[in-house]
Amino acid sequence: MAIFLSTVLNKIDSKSRVSVPSHFRTSLKNQSFKGIIAFPSYSNYYIDACGIDRMESIANSLDKGSSYSKEEYELISLYFSEAEKLPFDRDGRVIIPKKLLEHAKIKKYVLFVGMGSTFQIWEPKLYDQKKNNTIKIAREKQLNPRLKPIPTGM
Repeated sequence: MAIFLSTVLNKIDSKSRVSVPSHFRTSLKNQSFKGIIAFPSYSNYYIDACGIDRMESIANSLDKGSSYSKEEYELISLYFSEAEKLPFDRDGRVIIPKKLLEHAKIKKYVLFVGMGSTFQIWEPKLYDQKKNNTIKIAREKQLNPRLKPIPTGM
C-alpha cells in the first residue's frame, strides 16, 4: 500500500496542471493506474486523494458487507461518484479539474499534505488555518497521542 508523508508546496499552472511530489509518485509506482484518484472532501475545503489500490480496497469492503451505517455508506458512495482519475503526464503532473479546484478554493498554489495511506490537496492559507487550529486545540487539551504500535522496549 502507498504511504504518503510530509507536506509539499507546488505551483499550479494556467492549464490546471500541478506536479505531484516525486516521493508521492514513487509510492504509487506499483499500482495498476499511473496517477491519483481525487475527490472533494465533505468535511472541509480540500481535495482528498489516494492511489487506485486504496479505492479498490474500499470497494471490496463495501462488497463484503462491511458494517457501515446508512449515512457512512451514502457518504462513501459520494466518494466514488465524485472521484476523478487524474493520470500522470510524462513530467509527473496531473490536471486538477475545475470543480475540484473551486471546491478547495485553489488558485495559484497547491499544498500536498501526506496523511499516511491517503493525502490531501489544500489551498496553502486554508491549510495553515486548519493546522494552527489543530495545534491550538492540542495545546489547550494537552493532547499528546502516541502512534501505535509502540515499539517494544520504549
